[in-house]
Amino acid sequence: MDLPKIEQLVDLVARSSIAELDLTQDGTRIRILKRASAGAAPVPRQPASGGSVEAPLLDRQGSPAPEVPTSATADIVVPAPMHGVFYRAAAPDEPPLVDVGARIEAGQKICIIEAMKTFIDIAAEAPGVVLAILAEDGDEIEAGQALFRIGPAGSS
Repeated sequence: MDLPKIEQLVDLVARSSIAELDLTQDGTRIRILKRASAGAAPVPRQPASGGSVEAPLLDRQGSPAPEVPTSATADIVVPAPMHGVFYRAAAPDEPPLVDVGARIEAGQKICIIEAMKTFIDIAAEAPGVVLAILAEDGDEIEAGQALFRIGPAGSS
């Protein structure tokens, strides 16, 4: 990895809502951590087990995005950790990583986001059932945009 690419990744992390980026490419590992600056609001994190996103999601113009309906069973809305291109499959000729109705495990890869020609795997933080996929394959997405709605493992 060359210095300009590393500088681009640092800039990407600085501009996004993600707090950490861990990337390994060609035997080189880079880990970028973002510290909260004094006076800055903490970056909202998705609860690990149950609950819903508390911070409002913003659309491309910076206004609140329409709320994603959740049930009384504490669905989880998975937000995009960064700006990029959303992909449902690992490659164009492969099936989607998950479909609506699929049971998923914590740590399971559910989508890929391409940012600056780097592909970042997005994994589920908790087990459950995919209730909705809120972005289309190939869509340009914004940090904080809702990507999935995941229900508790017992729902269908």
